[in-house]
Amino acid sequence: MAKQDEKQRIRRKLQEKAVELAAMNRWEEAAEANRQILQQGEEADTYNRLGKALMELGMFTESHDAYLHALRITPTNSIARKNVARLDALITRGYGSGQVNRKARQQVDLRMFITETGRTAITALIDVPRNPAVDALVTGEKMTFRVEGRTVYVVDADGTVIGRLEPKLSQRLAELIGGGNRYIAAIAQNDPRQVRLLIRETYQDPSQRNRISFPGKLGEGAAYVSSLRYEEYPEDVLDDEDGTDEVDTTDEDYTGNDEEEELGLEELDQDMGDDDDNNEE
Repeated sequence: MAKQDEKQRIRRKLQEKAVELAAMNRWEEAAEANRQILQQGEEADTYNRLGKALMELGMFTESHDAYLHALRITPTNSIARKNVARLDALITRGYGSGQVNRKARQQVDLRMFITETGRTAITALIDVPRNPAVDALVTGEKMTFRVEGRTVYVVDADGTVIGRLEPKLSQRLAELIGGGNRYIAAIAQNDPRQVRLLIRETYQDPSQRNRISFPGKLGEGAAYVSSLRYEEYPEDVLDDEDGTDEVDTTDEDYTGNDEEEELGLEELDQDMGDDDDNNEE
């Protein structure tokens, strides 16, 4: 009995380690920890975690196999089923092991986006093309901005345009970037419905010291990051409408159900009013 208890204790420790490594984006180590757990016995959740780690590493064929093992054990497993479908599409388009014709991705720890109000935001991109580059995006993948006039495009490591920011937010950031501000951005969610982006101000130019990057509710998006746990598989939690509500209601005043409320467009309108008047002159 004591020997069995010891095995269970070791297994739990490995599971905690696997989750912790994944939370820090240390995917190779997370994959190895999950493989060690599987040596002690198969389990659908462990195969899901392994599949997630392998997907983040761009090993789509191997990830696909891991999720299939999860379905073999639990045919109704929704996480595995959704990811198998996603990976089927990627592999069919030529994205297998090694990510054909795709540069190595840089990922950031999403916890760094938990900052004071006004410096961090979450927003859904618009004009997102559905192509292999978009389908291959993963949570935490670093994005860059390309500013053209009042439009801010979101670009991946290959220089592929993933989408663009909503017009009012786009104009605001274009002005702030032009004024010397700097920002970091990362994928928060990617599913067939939308791509959501986390943005954080990393440097405020002295000339912009009286301007808040993300006024009002737009700056409350950090609640999304603070309430997520790795075990919940962010992209899958956000597939579920109930899961989205649970995440967003961390802040009592922030519902996240209405896109205009999520983006804080009223606050942006008010804050940008003077600038618009000056431009018209």
